[in-house]
Amino acid sequence: MDFFRKNRNNSRSIDSNKLKKRIAESGIPAELAEQAVEYVQKRFDDLELPIVALIGAPGVGKSSTINALFNAGVEIGDVRATTKVEKPIVGDVSEYTGSKGSVIIYDMPGLGEDIFADQKHLETYIRVLPYVDVAVWVFQAGYRAMTPMQEGIMKLTKALGDDIVKKFMFAINKADCTNPGEADWNTRLNIPSQKQQENIEENEKYILEKIQQIIPSWKGEIVTYSAKRSYRLEQLVCGMIEAMPSDGRFLLGDVIDTVDPLDQIDPQLRTIIEQMRRK
Repeated sequence: MDFFRKNRNNSRSIDSNKLKKRIAESGIPAELAEQAVEYVQKRFDDLELPIVALIGAPGVGKSSTINALFNAGVEIGDVRATTKVEKPIVGDVSEYTGSKGSVIIYDMPGLGEDIFADQKHLETYIRVLPYVDVAVWVFQAGYRAMTPMQEGIMKLTKALGDDIVKKFMFAINKADCTNPGEADWNTRLNIPSQKQQENIEENEKYILEKIQQIIPSWKGEIVTYSAKRSYRLEQLVCGMIEAMPSDGRFLLGDVIDTVDPLDQIDPQLRTIIEQMRRK
């Protein structure tokens, strides 16, 4: 384990001059490049935990997603934040201790607040995202305002190069709230109603189209899930691992502990399924 972690950390080592040049070419002030190099050296040297960035506007369910993936039902209040990122970084970096270990989570600020806030947020992205293992862009069911995401990715690829998009995956939380609404959710089987499923598929196609307008080469899958219902968390995990570099996947796999989706279906049906599992 130590051998692989050592090599994984070495893969995060940076060429300071190259990073400064990238940022200068993007039009970002030169002093930010100096701060970026200092920040990375302080925060990421000898790091032995998986690093995940969650991007999304307030209310999309990033905290509940963290809880569902790493704490397996533990209350959010039991999650311990250990590090606050110093200015001028906007956002928090925290160490979350789940039932199977710790993970570094960047709760990234969402884009679309206003033009001035977005500029600061993009500076945060440029400094942080090259050193995370996977960046999950989380939308909310039914969300259709894609301009902030598109503009953000265009500026990120200009500043950091096209390879940065390989770390991205895109997900839609709150599947159970998909139109016609939560009351339409099939609670016995913990799955969408037929109408919800149709709208989910339409929303996934819409977001994929908007992503591919900016990243034509991106062929990933949009994962719609529900942290609240523990619905399709396994698919979310698979997408995260697929987007990670191969030498870091085992670290994330070590700390993932999703809730069993059978926990939320009808007890009678759950009993029948579990009996069949044992045969």
